[in-house]
Order: sequence, then structure tokens, then C-alpha cells
Amino acid sequence: MKLQVEWSRPVSLKDASRENLIYTADLEKLPSAPGIYMFGRRWRGQFEALYVGKAIRIRGRVKGHFNNLRLMQHLRNAKNGKRVVLAGKIVTRPGQQLDKCLKLVERGFIRYFLSEGHDLVNKQGTRLRRHEVASSGKHPKRFFPRLMYVDKAKSE
Repeated sequence: MKLQVEWSRPVSLKDASRENLIYTADLEKLPSAPGIYMFGRRWRGQFEALYVGKAIRIRGRVKGHFNNLRLMQHLRNAKNGKRVVLAGKIVTRPGQQLDKCLKLVERGFIRYFLSEGHDLVNKQGTRLRRHEVASSGKHPKRFFPRLMYVDKAKSE
């Protein structure tokens, strides 16, 4: 199945201590459409995802997250960088079911960022458990990655 995501510009998170919150953002800059969103940090042209989620209305879902203390503390405690939220609208094709597309895209991005070693938290605001697999020995380095991450199943 081919899936398409249209990304909007990153929206900066702002200090919201006056509102008894950790962060807030200009919500008007976020789409109110179905799609996925990522909280993360930017520094020197790099991006690290700290949370990936899906929503029927991105703007409303992101607004609700500003009251999620565990998630906001995770964002605040991450390494240096500018805190941002990225939003991507899902573009469905005829015959594609929106809820299935949202789940697939969210899961794909979570797996990608885990494999890249990002400090990702899951939907409940807890760190995702993961295995780290390191490769060494006498083999050409281009054959295998030196380091990769695999998310653990709940039963492990």
C-alpha cells in the first residue's frame, strides 16, 4: 500500500509557565486534519523525535498533550535543542481506510526513529522498551549496521 504524508512547517514550542504548563504552541499553525505529529528537538540542522502520535484532528490532539505532565517533562529533560512539533496530514487514496493508514504511518515512524536511536516515548508517556543490537568482528562494515535498535514486545 502506498501512503502519503504532507508535512507542514515545524511549530516552535514556547514556555508556558505563566499558564501553569511546561510548553505551549501557536495551535493555529497546526492543521486540524487527520494525520500524525511528532514532538522533538532541533539543533544544528538535526532532528530527534521524542514522541510520535496519530490523530483525527492534529490541532486538538496536540493541544491536549500540553496537559500531559509526563510527556512535557520528557521534552523538557531532553538534550539541548529547540523544541518543536511537526504535523503531517495523511492523504488517502480511493479505497484506503483512514484509521488503518494512520496506524500504519504512526507505527512506521516509531519503528524508524527507534532504529535510529531516538529517545522516543510511547503513547502512555513512558519510554519504549527496546533491544540494542551491536555488530562487531571481521566483516565488511557495509554488510551490517554497527548498531541498531529493535522495540521489545510487551511479553519480553
